[in-house]
Amino acid sequence: MSDPGAQADPVLARLEALIGGLERDARASERELADSDRERASAARDGRMGPEWQRVQRRIDAGETTVLDVFSGRDESPEAVRLRELSRTNLQSLRETMPPDLAEEVEDSDEAFDRMRESVTRPPRREVDDA
Repeated sequence: MSDPGAQADPVLARLEALIGGLERDARASERELADSDRERASAARDGRMGPEWQRVQRRIDAGETTVLDVFSGRDESPEAVRLRELSRTNLQSLRETMPPDLAEEVEDSDEAFDRMRESVTRPPRREVDDA
């Protein structure tokens, strides 16, 4: 009779290797995102991204807002509203140049993102006690 533990060892080793690879990929993605955010912040501070971004970046640096707050709609400052408007305009222009199948895929992703954003930004529902 074969030892079940001996069969599990290669499977466990493969799972551990897979998990290790995913963890390495996640760390690499986090570093790339942080680098990209530093580059964006520097360009915004220098005014290379326009006056709205420069004002928003000052507020980010002061701890008054975040990029997530700006694009989720939580930040209602005039410059944040303008950045959202510019973003929508740019995305619409981009969609108009996309092949139809890709545009449909992006639309589906946008709808999913909107649902996710609503669930994150919506205040929790309170349970009403009927008693």
